[in-house]
Amino acid sequence: MEFNELIDNFAKRHNVENLIVVDGAASLDIDGIIVTMVANDQLLTLSAEIGEPPAEGVAAFSNLLLEANLQSGVYFAKAPDPGPYIVVRRLLLSMTDGDLFDSELETFVNNAETWRRLLADFRPAAKAAAERSGGESPSLGSDSFMQV
Repeated sequence: MEFNELIDNFAKRHNVENLIVVDGAASLDIDGIIVTMVANDQLLTLSAEIGEPPAEGVAAFSNLLLEANLQSGVYFAKAPDPGPYIVVRRLLLSMTDGDLFDSELETFVNNAETWRRLLADFRPAAKAAAERSGGESPSLGSDSFMQV
């Protein structure tokens, strides 16, 4: 299915006004999660910000995201500094009809909400751990390089 058709049909099915495609891209606010949809060639990419990296424990949280890249249908990235973590899902446009799109979008938003909450909950725990260890995250060396 073509991206414009997919978005138009979605907007009609869900009574969404002002969902406009510009240069193969559209954005949609679902429960406070801004989902950006970009189509190119035969690929539809969904992305959403999940939050800023925590000052303390950034390596530990990054490791969680790297592990999740292998275990879920989404993957994670980080925008250039200073920038947020981003959750991403890719779909083949040719295989995506209205019902599949609705289902994938709902699952994607649920993933984004879950990771946004995990990041928010992680911040105070990482800060407390850093304070207990003398202000330095146990996952980071004194020169701020990740220890492996």
